[in-house]
Amino acid sequence: MKNMLGLLAIFVLVMVQLTACGGGKSGSDGGGASAGSQPAKQEQSQGEAKQNVTLKFSIWGNDTHKQMYEEMIAAFRETHPNINVEVMTIPFAEYQQKLTIMQASKTAPDVVWLAERMIPQFITAGHLLDISFLKDDADYKFDDIFPSTLDLVTKDGGIYGIPFSTPPSMLYYNKTLFEAKGLPTPKELYLQGKWNFDEFLKAAKALTDSAQGIYGTNFVRSGGWNNWPDVLQTVFNAYGAELFSEDGTAFMMNSPEGEQALQFFADMMFKDEIHPKPGDQTTFDTGKIAMQKELFSYMGKAKAITDFEWDIAPLPAGPYGPGTTIGYAAYTIMKDTKHPEEAAEFLKFITNPDNMMTTSQFFVPSRKSILESEAFLQQGPSAESVKLAVIDQMEGAKSLPSHVNWQNIDTTMQTVLDYLYSQSLSVKEVLAKAEAEIAPLLKS
Repeated sequence: MKNMLGLLAIFVLVMVQLTACGGGKSGSDGGGASAGSQPAKQEQSQGEAKQNVTLKFSIWGNDTHKQMYEEMIAAFRETHPNINVEVMTIPFAEYQQKLTIMQASKTAPDVVWLAERMIPQFITAGHLLDISFLKDDADYKFDDIFPSTLDLVTKDGGIYGIPFSTPPSMLYYNKTLFEAKGLPTPKELYLQGKWNFDEFLKAAKALTDSAQGIYGTNFVRSGGWNNWPDVLQTVFNAYGAELFSEDGTAFMMNSPEGEQALQFFADMMFKDEIHPKPGDQTTFDTGKIAMQKELFSYMGKAKAITDFEWDIAPLPAGPYGPGTTIGYAAYTIMKDTKHPEEAAEFLKFITNPDNMMTTSQFFVPSRKSILESEAFLQQGPSAESVKLAVIDQMEGAKSLPSHVNWQNIDTTMQTVLDYLYSQSLSVKEVLAKAEAEIAPLLKS
């Protein structure tokens, strides 16, 4: 009997304890425990809400650029494991047209590179996402971006992109060839205040060796012959020739200044034969080009050259100065993206100070802290050369032309210039034909 009473007592004590534990979950004292467990449930719910998404990121760069971004994407995924990013490479000559087609068919990439000539079309058509919210993100350091670089991507108070490349055009030159001929280099002549078209032509003629397949100069950079503004605009600027009127409604190139500029370029190819002819793909890294017009983005490829010494210098001055153009490219987000938040996170990541420092090995950055850093100056062959050819040229450089109807203007001008390249028409006739065909496009 005593044993039974003892067992009963133990049973009662156990039940009391169980009841107390159970009551803790439902009673007022247990509210804290219940509330304490709720964030864990919410956290789990939020984690589940972060579904895996894939963003497409389009560029026109080369394999080296693509590899750089893929390494950045790997780092991005460490903090954003649910966001995968695929890099799409589209040739520059086809880029705007393909992007326009993809936009129309709702298959456009989420985050895209856009050049200055493409931006007006996409902003005016309302295809880009307004990313003004970045100004309120203290961690992003929006104030570090040069305000002037935002002009092209700003409209009606909205900001539609973050510029990542603002490079002035410059010359890469083969120091080995100059030394072999005993000629002063472009950099030396620039420092002496003598670097002009006369000295440029003199050097180009002396360095040209048709038997060895060596040309004195090449104005057609990696963008190719179809990228005619990149080829010709510096010459137009150097002769004081304008492509469009200030309001973009009139074609201005059919002028004495325009004729001088285009004749200068034509003579380099067909009269003096110091420049590759249309279709010739001879590149600077082969050692067969003495002076190559390029951008800072070519630096990575130039650094791989081991067969000769090279350096960079500003462009020579024409009657109206060096005619330096400033390239422009921005990261933008397409408005139709299905993943605007994830796209914004990726854009913030690749434009933060650390990653813009990484991309500065190829692109002249828009962040003041990087552009003014010693690390950036050391990206080129020497700090002095980068300062002379890049930093010092940015203030006086002009943007490449752009227009809301640029795609049609571009295609038309390519066709018209074929008459020059095939020598079917004179320079004067080519300009007259360009005016007749392009003027109506400026008003459409």
